Amino acid sequence: MNEPQILQDSIACEGPINMNGDIQFDNINFAYPTRSDALVLRNLTLMARAGETIALVGSNGSGKSTCISLLLRFYEPLSGRITINNRSITDFNLKQFRQKIGVVSQEPILFATSIYENIRFGKQNATKTEIEEAARLANAHDFIMQLSNKYDTIVGESGVQLSGGEKQRVALARALVKQPVLLLLDEATSALDNANEQIVQEALDRACKGRTTIVIAHRLTTIQNAHRIYVLHNGCVIEQGTHETLMSKEGSRYRDMMKAQQRENVGIGTNQTTSHTQVEDDDQNQISERSRHCSHKELDDRNQTFGAYTYEERRGQIIKYSLLFLLMGIVVLVIRFIQYTVFAISGSKLTERICTKAFAHYLRQEVAFFDLLENISGAIANRLSSDALAIQQMVGSRLGIIFESVAMSTYDSHRYVEVSYHSFKTIIKSIYKGASGRGKTTVIQLLERFYDPIQGRIYLDGVNIRNLNIQWLRSCLGLVNQEPVLFNMTIAENIAYGRENTSIEDIINAAIKANIHHFIQQLPEGYKTKVGMKGCQLSCGEKQRIALARTFIRQPKILLLDEATSAMDSYNEQIIQDALEKADTDDPTRTTLIISHRLSTIRPCDMICILDKGYIVEGGTHEDLMKRRGVYYEMIVRDCTS
Repeated sequence: MNEPQILQDSIACEGPINMNGDIQFDNINFAYPTRSDALVLRNLTLMARAGETIALVGSNGSGKSTCISLLLRFYEPLSGRITINNRSITDFNLKQFRQKIGVVSQEPILFATSIYENIRFGKQNATKTEIEEAARLANAHDFIMQLSNKYDTIVGESGVQLSGGEKQRVALARALVKQPVLLLLDEATSALDNANEQIVQEALDRACKGRTTIVIAHRLTTIQNAHRIYVLHNGCVIEQGTHETLMSKEGSRYRDMMKAQQRENVGIGTNQTTSHTQVEDDDQNQISERSRHCSHKELDDRNQTFGAYTYEERRGQIIKYSLLFLLMGIVVLVIRFIQYTVFAISGSKLTERICTKAFAHYLRQEVAFFDLLENISGAIANRLSSDALAIQQMVGSRLGIIFESVAMSTYDSHRYVEVSYHSFKTIIKSIYKGASGRGKTTVIQLLERFYDPIQGRIYLDGVNIRNLNIQWLRSCLGLVNQEPVLFNMTIAENIAYGRENTSIEDIINAAIKANIHHFIQQLPEGYKTKVGMKGCQLSCGEKQRIALARTFIRQPKILLLDEATSAMDSYNEQIIQDALEKADTDDPTRTTLIISHRLSTIRPCDMICILDKGYIVEGGTHEDLMKRRGVYYEMIVRDCTS
């Protein structure tokens, strides 16, 4: 296989890299290879001097993350050049160049190993002291020490054992442990609550000293101290300057964005449509013990005894039974011959069939199954490969034994229970708010039955969800995660994935509700545009809106939003909030469960629950909680003053 051209060009650039961090983007034009007709960056020019912190702000899809991708040389610009210390980055050895850069992206990537090893990936020869210091700097040390295995805790595949905020702090520690010359932060604090964000932001401010830092953020409060702020729109720099300079300009886009975010943090007292919940506790646990009675054959009480037989009688009996055994042997021989022949012919087909079914069963396993280290994707692939070889060897007599054993086994049947949502007495739009790692996302995982609780029960219309058919249960739920999952298909196919037999009109209506239709229309291929593996051709905000459209087209009875607008700017977030409220109006029977750190998504909810260490410490409407002046009130005040 040929090496990529970027790698081939960098091999000749050997030697140590000495750079102080002066960065210059000079008239950059760029379009993704799969959308060569749609320019993402247009004559973009920006610079960062050594030791400076610059910020890139703008709406979703304006080209902010693309700048980082070009700086890391994931792609090459169509025209223009990027220089460091007045030297083109194409002149540097790629491996050594990237070792000088620390990156914390909006979607942190963790590996199925321990927290210690994940941080050590940033610097292979890092000592334990350096790793712990980096974790402290990223505000991750305290939550790690609360885990049973501390730094040896296995995070699971893609870090599924950790919350979004915890994953981001581990990724931040991994970037800081290498002490990079350039630090790239792409929404590095978007998954953190306000308290953790302030602590991590202070740590980042300390970490940024002495190194060049590029920050991408939608929360403008996190970049006010930047030396220079670039406002991007449609791939162009339309404004630049310090926070004070941009705020002093009447009608500037940055000022409008800042005012829009400030409006979210004012007007704490708002009218609420109050609704009460009726909680019914089912304390009667009906347990039926089933006795299993085994029937036994009655023994014949007449045992024929052998008396004094004559020689002729004994000889006749021996010949008789010998002939019977001979006949049985011939019959068995014929049957075994047919059996071995049939199994030998079907051996290859059986191998393929069993492997296919095994893979299908893997896909139907609970999420907890894949949390185990021995069940990561690589181990499963190796297991299927080795099992295929073993199955090919299991033909003939051994295969016959297996089939005889399988024929005797039985399987439990699924239970189907129909539940009507029309029996809802009150429809609640509730929200769970709290610091990262407090159990908010776990609530959704339990409701989806990714896991089952150790103790206690979850009821849906008074029915324990463990008694419901899991496929039917999940068909009633619509989930939008903090890290949206898109498939390597077209945009239309990704949206239509939410429901079978979907028309193009339904797809467009869902896209309009999610405020993604206008963006899709601007693409050369429109709804037929390929999004790439895991949606790599789109920005995080664009991916999140497509995931929202997929949920809208599903028309779920229960809508689950886990930081669904965390990757969006204030403008798009407000549009999505309006769309969600309109969707609730169109279907008044829908229950919505929201997990969010943002104040703007909290106030309209009928019930707000504050979680801390897995416990609900406060609950009520926005007005009730503000009157109590408790934990929620302190969080709101902290949000407003940040």
